[in-house]
Amino acid sequence: MTDKLNPKRIAQLLTQSTRQLDSGTLSALSNARQKALQRQSVRVPVFTLATGRWAHLHLHLPFSAHQWLSAGLLAAMLIIGTSYWHHAQEQQIAELDVAILTDELPIEVFVD
Repeated sequence: MTDKLNPKRIAQLLTQSTRQLDSGTLSALSNARQKALQRQSVRVPVFTLATGRWAHLHLHLPFSAHQWLSAGLLAAMLIIGTSYWHHAQEQQIAELDVAILTDELPIEVFVD
């Protein structure tokens, strides 16, 4: 037996074998092939860019819309949380600067 498959020889053998089949079997095989080809060609795009020259481009995203929405909400929450924390830090520093400049801090703060 050879290690390499010869596609031309396989096609010849299949063609010869089909000559031995009855018409009912050939018809059933043909119908099954047509159905398989129809199922293969029907693809529903998940996301389509519908502007100008990019209208023909279909992007098949590997995640569902629910997963993208969850990821977007998580990213938004992280950005908002980080912004809030940064703003709170700036407020504390500003309040400390004002207290130092106006001498409103007790003397114990300066003595260690």
